[in-house]
Amino acid sequence: MGLNNRGAGQLTSFVALVLLSASLLSVASCATTKDIRLQKALATSISDSEKQTIEDTISNWFGGTRITIATNAFNETSSVTIERKAKLDSRGLPIEGRHDNPVFSFTLLSDGEQCLLRNDQTEALAELENVKCYVNEKA
Repeated sequence: MGLNNRGAGQLTSFVALVLLSASLLSVASCATTKDIRLQKALATSISDSEKQTIEDTISNWFGGTRITIATNAFNETSSVTIERKAKLDSRGLPIEGRHDNPVFSFTLLSDGEQCLLRNDQTEALAELENVKCYVNEKA
C-alpha cells in the first residue's frame, strides 16, 4: 500500500508541475504580445504628401492603376468609396446604359499611435507612415 500511495503522490506532483509550467508560459506569452485594438479614425486635414501616400497605397491594391482622392477625404467619415468611372458619350450618358462597375471601400484606422488603411474587400491593412489621424470618437 505504501508503494501505491507514493506512486500516486509522484503522479499528482508531476501533474501539478505540468499545470504550473503551462500557466507560467501562458502568462509570459500574454505579457510579450501587444493587444492592438484598431478603431476608426479621421484625418484633420490631408497634406499633399499624405494624400499621395493614401493614393499610392490604394493604387497598389488596384495593381498600379492610378486613383485620385479628394483633399478632404477622411475628414468627416472614416471610410471612402471608389467606383470606376463609366465611359460616357458626347451627351454625358453611359455608353452601354447602366454600368455594373464594382464599388470599393477603404477605412482609415488607428491604434492611437499610427494610421492604417484597410481594404474593406480583402481586409488587407497597410500602414500609412507619414499620415496623421486620430481615433473617431463618434464611430
